[in-house]
Amino acid sequence: VGRPYIIDGASDRLKPEGYDSLYMSKKPLDRNDDGVISAEEYEAAIGEGTSTYEHEYIVTDPSQVLPRFVVRFAADIEPSPDEDLQDPLKIYDRYDFFDPQLYRPVSLRDKMIGSHSMGEAATHKLVSLQDAYDSCVRESRKADPLMSQKKHRIEQELNKIDNKMRDINLNFATVEEELYNILKKNLAVLKDEVNCKTKILLSTELEYRRQLEELENSEQWLDRQRRELSQTGFLESFKLHTAKRAKMCQQVSAETAILEDLHANLAVEGGIAIVTQSGDPLISSRGGVSNFDSKGSNQGTTELRQQLFADASAGATTTTGNTKKNLVSAATADLLNNAARANNINNLSLKPPTSTPISSIGGMTYAPPNFLATSDGKMMDNEAWTQSLQKSMGIGAAGMSGGPPTPTGSGMGNGIYTQMPNPPSTNLVPPSPVNVKASYQPARAMAAVASHFTQFSLSALSERKQRQLTVKPLDQMLFRGSAILGPADAKTLYYSIPFISNLPSTSLVYSTRMHARNIKALQASCLNIMSPSMLIIRSGEYIFGGYATDQWKFDGSRGGNPKSFLFSVTLDCKISYHQRQKDSQSGVLGGSSGRKHDAMWSGPDFLSFGIKDLCLRGDFRMCSSEIEHSYSVGVDMGSLEAKSFLAGSNIFVADEIEVWSVQS
Repeated sequence: VGRPYIIDGASDRLKPEGYDSLYMSKKPLDRNDDGVISAEEYEAAIGEGTSTYEHEYIVTDPSQVLPRFVVRFAADIEPSPDEDLQDPLKIYDRYDFFDPQLYRPVSLRDKMIGSHSMGEAATHKLVSLQDAYDSCVRESRKADPLMSQKKHRIEQELNKIDNKMRDINLNFATVEEELYNILKKNLAVLKDEVNCKTKILLSTELEYRRQLEELENSEQWLDRQRRELSQTGFLESFKLHTAKRAKMCQQVSAETAILEDLHANLAVEGGIAIVTQSGDPLISSRGGVSNFDSKGSNQGTTELRQQLFADASAGATTTTGNTKKNLVSAATADLLNNAARANNINNLSLKPPTSTPISSIGGMTYAPPNFLATSDGKMMDNEAWTQSLQKSMGIGAAGMSGGPPTPTGSGMGNGIYTQMPNPPSTNLVPPSPVNVKASYQPARAMAAVASHFTQFSLSALSERKQRQLTVKPLDQMLFRGSAILGPADAKTLYYSIPFISNLPSTSLVYSTRMHARNIKALQASCLNIMSPSMLIIRSGEYIFGGYATDQWKFDGSRGGNPKSFLFSVTLDCKISYHQRQKDSQSGVLGGSSGRKHDAMWSGPDFLSFGIKDLCLRGDFRMCSSEIEHSYSVGVDMGSLEAKSFLAGSNIFVADEIEVWSVQS
């Protein structure tokens, strides 16, 4: 296979120059499809090996397939030892001796009439086969200095790879920051120029509107004088009014020339290219060109720009007089209003924001789903789990469309949403505290289970990232003030956050010590978080939680991306998102645009990581956890280990909860 180049199932099977074969990765390299292999994805690709020695390659040159041996197989039924002793003829063919010089076994027949009966072989000193075997076993157990030297050289090369990875990440961050600075500088020039043109247009419009008001006021004044003046007085006034009106109409406005000289003529000149300092061609350009296509970029890089381009393509309606012009659509106007509140246009969504906790979805009353069990005590499968949520939301399985109900009436603006009747409530009873206590697994028992998955160690990931980074975070960045995490655990958890070089900061937004102890209070705090967040829970001797990449919406939708993960500080384990199990609503409840995941799921009365991997609800006295649905480490799904991995039991009481915002 020569020198292999790694690819995954989604990659083009193109072999770069200088490589002899392609190495097939068992898992996707870019799991969240953001175009960059992050440190976490890099670490996952390294730790994906199995217990068996198995590697898959693709060779494109037939000459690389070279048969070396032809192996023939034949049955060799060995007789039992008792049968050998009973047959005197077979004793002569049994290997009882060993020739150290020729390194081959010798039978009694070989000594009497065979290979060792005459010639030089007859002079060789033979030893018993058992002695030769024992000596060989002792020798095989000795450390091989050549093997040790080879392992040491490989470890040195792995350390070099770590250093290279750190340098490449730092270089990436430096170049990326320089690109953003160039972009920010030119964006500032662009905004200044557009602001100047906008102020010119605004000044011109105000002048024209002043002139229009002046004409209207003169007409109103004339109408008043017609009613109030005498005949001779009106004749004199009308003479003066006619002269003034003629003067106003003959006046040439300077604004006309200003409009003729004002053009929408801004453009981008030149370009930016990524090059090497030595002038050598980029490694990525040797096997092909970039897939980025700047044509069609008028589709917009954010949802706001997409809507603005759509408005420009559809045209804008304007009116004169005192009627306000509608230069953008209602959807864009909503986005602009949201931008003013959020102070960040790029973080907006086309969906209307949820400003306060809601008790209904799309006009339908919402009863919180029970994540625990059916009335007979049996755990629900994924389909029953989803159907339970749909029923509690008042939505049938066939009617779930992910959008609001159809409005009635003639116009969308005046439409009335039809209230759907609530179905009969299902009797979903959680298991009794007796059953919960009986199934509880202490941390020492679960630590033995976690010892089989050291490749997912939080501390190992933290130490590796610390070696790769050259900058160190400030103490206030490391979950400062947490009542659950100690300094060492806070540092370990901080370095598990997906980032390359820009150090994120953390701030506490919810704590059961400072806020009301229920899901409504947690929801009210999390609705203001526009960035990723970290949920930290203490339940008895267990400390665990999850990292959410997106904003919690609490509207029944699903979302997130593969960078979301669960973790156990107690068991020193990171539980990655794999979407191992799906149900009928996977990729649907979150919407129809783009790729959707089950990493995050929240409604007005619950918060869940995955389909049922970690769920909080109510006053946190009946929370639940069962991994291996959307998040996985490799234990059997539905097993006691899967149900007890995070909190020691499927059902648990959250003693303390903290939610931290994570801002880059």
